[in-house]
Amino acid sequence: MLLSRQQSDAQRAMTIDTWMDDIGERPLKYLAEIAATGGVRMAAESLGVNPSVVSRQIAAMERRLRFPLIERRGRNVSVTEIGQVLIDYYRDGQRRQRDLSARLEEYRHLKRGKVAIGVGEGFIGRLIAQALQRFSMSYPDILVEIRSGPTPAVLSLVRDDVVDIGLCARSADDPSMRIHPFAPKALCAVVAPTHRFAKLASVPPAELEHERLIFMTEAHGVQQFVHSVLDTARLNVTPAYRVDLFNTAQTLAAAGLGVAFMSAITARRGIDLGELVAVPIDHPIALGFSSQMMTRVGRRLSPAADHLWKQLAQSLAHR
Repeated sequence: MLLSRQQSDAQRAMTIDTWMDDIGERPLKYLAEIAATGGVRMAAESLGVNPSVVSRQIAAMERRLRFPLIERRGRNVSVTEIGQVLIDYYRDGQRRQRDLSARLEEYRHLKRGKVAIGVGEGFIGRLIAQALQRFSMSYPDILVEIRSGPTPAVLSLVRDDVVDIGLCARSADDPSMRIHPFAPKALCAVVAPTHRFAKLASVPPAELEHERLIFMTEAHGVQQFVHSVLDTARLNVTPAYRVDLFNTAQTLAAAGLGVAFMSAITARRGIDLGELVAVPIDHPIALGFSSQMMTRVGRRLSPAADHLWKQLAQSLAHR
């Protein structure tokens, strides 16, 4: 019984929607104008149409709905209770259209919206801060959501549409990703200013064998480069520390506890404070340490995300 009643209600709702679609917007507009002006002729004059057109449209709507919608009261015409219900429906629809149009304009002109970015932890510092600073100053109403993690985590965030844009160390080519690579930056040995490497122009890989080394976990793209350098140089080393945050690696290096590995950009804050020195590693693989920005193939970026993509591409290309 309950199911039958629900089906009947749904069928009635569909019938009403069909009626309203068949009637269209124009007769409802005429009816609303009659209510506002008090007569068919005055409504026609206000709308710039022939009174007979208004009369025919109202009459046709009454036949379709099987309800009287207007009635004469003395010299004036007023709408019936059912007519007022239709006018309210029409005005609600007009309001929703205006609201939707206004919101779309806000999105189009970057007055509203959200951009989600997945960022390799080593990119969060000054590199991203400077690019985002310009974007946020220009578009303060856009929410920027930042998710960080090692390279595989960033790739997963992009692939699963959790974020719009990903930024991380260069990974293997993936046909599901639209990739924008950046010019390689040198992989550096990052040490305290008092470390012997700090006075060198570059660090030969063989010299690393005699040092206490600070490795990142295997999930970090930078660690894959470090392993490639060590393997190619045929060095068998055991790290003194293995950490999962670049900040931790930098803190250990600044304390003189070992040699960390990252780009000078990642270590920029410590370098500017005089706590760290970044010395390029003298090896072809280390000189090809590159990064990438990506989004999923087929994903259509919002205006805000597309604008940030272009700003990041421009900013990162000059670093």
